Amino acid sequence: MGSRVLGVDFSGAGDAGRSLWLTEARSTGEGLVVEDCYSAADEWGVDRERAHAGLRERATEFSVVGLDFPFSLPQALLDEHCGGTWRGLVAWLTGDGPGDPDSFASTCRSTARAYTGDGTAQLRRETDLRRAALCPYDSIVQYQTFHGVRNVLAGLADDPDAAVLPMQSGPAATRVVEVYPAATFGWLGLYREGYKGDHRQRRATNLEGIEACSVDIGAFRDTYESSHDALDSLAAAVSAGRVGADPPRHGPREEGHIYV
Repeated sequence: MGSRVLGVDFSGAGDAGRSLWLTEARSTGEGLVVEDCYSAADEWGVDRERAHAGLRERATEFSVVGLDFPFSLPQALLDEHCGGTWRGLVAWLTGDGPGDPDSFASTCRSTARAYTGDGTAQLRRETDLRRAALCPYDSIVQYQTFHGVRNVLAGLADDPDAAVLPMQSGPAATRVVEVYPAATFGWLGLYREGYKGDHRQRRATNLEGIEACSVDIGAFRDTYESSHDALDSLAAAVSAGRVGADPPRHGPREEGHIYV
C-alpha cells in the first residue's frame, strides 16, 4: 500500500485554521499519490489552539510528516538559553521561558547582539543559510516558530511512537521533519516566490513542475491553483516523502535540518 505522508503549510496566527493547510498522500513505487487536501478550519475550526491540537493528533496517523516552520534555533542561542539542546528549547518554550512570540523574538535578538558583539540581531542556522530561509525568530516567522514548537512539536517529542528529526533518533512509527516549500520549489527550478496572491498562473506552473516528479495530484488541481497555502502543503508533502533513513545535515544536529 505504501507509506502515508502528511504535508503541512503551518500558521501561528490567532486564526491559524484559516491558512493552515494539509495534504495527505501515499508514497508508492510509482511516486506520490495525493489522497486529500483540506484546511485546518474545515477539520477543527479557525482557533489556533484547536487547529494545532488537531494537527498534533492527526500527525501520528502518518509515517512521515513535513511541517513548514523552523524547528530550532542557532546553536549559540541554544547554548545560552536551552542547555545547548533542542529538548532544552522545548522545555524553555513550554516552561518558564518567553510567554509569547514577541518576547521570544526580543530575547533572541538581545542574545544575538551580545553574542556577535557587532549589533547583529538576527542569526540563522546553518540549514537556513543553505536553503535561503529566514532567521527562526524573524518577525515574519516568529509566531510559527514559537507556537509550532510549543503547541505541536512538544507533544510529538514526548510521544514514544514519534521522532522529531534529526534531533531524535531511533525507530519510530511517525517521523516528523522540517520542510520549506520555497526551497522545494527552488530545488525543482520553479517559482520560489511571486506565486502567491493573485498569481494563479505561477501556481499552475509550480504544480506542473511537481506533477513532473511522479506526483499524482488527483482531483485537487483547482484547490492547489486557487490557494497558495494548499500548494505549499503539497510541496511539504513532496519533501517529506523524499526523507531517507539518515540524510546529510547542514550544521549541528540540535539546530535541526530543512528537508528538501
